[in-house]
Amino acid sequence: MSSSRVPVSISRHASVFGSAAACLYVAGIAIPFEWDIPLVLLALLGILATVFRPRSIPSGTSPLVLPVLILLVVTVLTILHSQDIHRSMRLSAPILPAALLFFLITEHFHCLRDIRLLCLTFCAVGLGLATGLIWTAWRAPWMSTYQWAISLGSPVFVVPNDATFLALLCPISAVLAFHAPRSKGAILAILAIGLTVCAICLLRSRAAMLTLIGSMTCAAALVRPRLALACGLATVACLLLVDASLDFRLLGKFRDPWHDEGISGRILLWSSAWGMFLEAPLLGHGPRTFTYAMTPWAHNLYLEVLAEQGIVGLLALGFALARGLASGWRITRHPDVEARMPGVASFSALVGFCIAAALELSFIRQWVWIVLFTLLGIISRVARLQRDRPEAGMGRESNRRLVQASAI
Repeated sequence: MSSSRVPVSISRHASVFGSAAACLYVAGIAIPFEWDIPLVLLALLGILATVFRPRSIPSGTSPLVLPVLILLVVTVLTILHSQDIHRSMRLSAPILPAALLFFLITEHFHCLRDIRLLCLTFCAVGLGLATGLIWTAWRAPWMSTYQWAISLGSPVFVVPNDATFLALLCPISAVLAFHAPRSKGAILAILAIGLTVCAICLLRSRAAMLTLIGSMTCAAALVRPRLALACGLATVACLLLVDASLDFRLLGKFRDPWHDEGISGRILLWSSAWGMFLEAPLLGHGPRTFTYAMTPWAHNLYLEVLAEQGIVGLLALGFALARGLASGWRITRHPDVEARMPGVASFSALVGFCIAAALELSFIRQWVWIVLFTLLGIISRVARLQRDRPEAGMGRESNRRLVQASAI
């Protein structure tokens, strides 16, 4: 459809479709639907964003498109090579909406305002999930942490360690609060961080705790380098304070790390994953085929990918993460504070993702794909804005006007 045939009113608001699709999908992944309504909205609004894309928006190649495409191609290749193609296809399906989300962000987010709205959506999702977990624990204190996670009813939470999802959102919330401390978004962000700390302590997730400390310290180091150590210690102090009110249940799990749910249990899973890799070192046994003693993930994303997709899959994942971190780091070095804030948020969260990947994460969880591709999409889009359109939001004065116009 030529842009001359597009109604003026639709073309004028076409930039809304991309950000609306991403924000609605991110908000919807935490809500249980009988039908996948968020995916339908993502597809429909994504089509509208593509059809009614204004001519004034320049097109070009985003810096992280190649690593993401390589990761997608390798995933398809290893699925076709899988020992159980049906299982691999069924459990790898979440990569499709995650990939669509990535391309929506890179191609249809037209300014920093769209990225800010997506970050605020993540804050709202984190706040809602943390509040729901605390409410569930308060109503049923006799339940186990596993029962609390399941009783929440959210597709995001299956086991207590899914609190890692909340931990990964905290650096985004922290940067938003620092960037506009007097805005309504800052209040939302601060509440999300506080309730996330409480939820992590309630669920007693060591992986989430370590991810939170690492990602928040990274964000502080990038925003105020001299306060990095203080921020890390403050995060630990807050966790200890909340845990103290719960009789140090989270800290108590560190006293005996060699029990079945600790290091000894992890070593058995990691050994099994390594054995699978040695059996099929090139392309692995197929995505989502790892199983050990009824546990369908290896509690280490790198070893899991190595076992299921071989050295080719691990190289593809490593390439995507390395390029994402490199591009994010360059954004954080931008001289304009306004321009580098989205980079600080996404880079810190991606650092937290890399930490959590060594402790718990698995691609069998839908939200892992969503978080990874969203962070890569944000980094890619901001890097492209800095490269292609410095006059549209990357300068100090124009950024100030943009922030004032889009303040929430």
